[in-house]
Amino acid sequence: MRGRNWVGVAFIFLFLPVNVPLWDMAFETFSIDIVAVFITPLLFLLGILLVFYPSRKDKISTIPSNRTNEEE
Repeated sequence: MRGRNWVGVAFIFLFLPVNVPLWDMAFETFSIDIVAVFITPLLFLLGILLVFYPSRKDKISTIPSNRTNEEE
């Protein structure tokens, strides 16, 4: 796994929707006026995209090359 995949896995575990009360308490501790209910699912989905969406390098290697037909 590449670095971006590991970051995605970390985002998935840190921002599970179950952890919303934990993030609410953390935001209150640091006096940040953000509601975790809106932020946590977005960062959770970002983690899923980082894990499952292929990078540009992986996309290019899976595209078949456009070879010309030798019979023509």
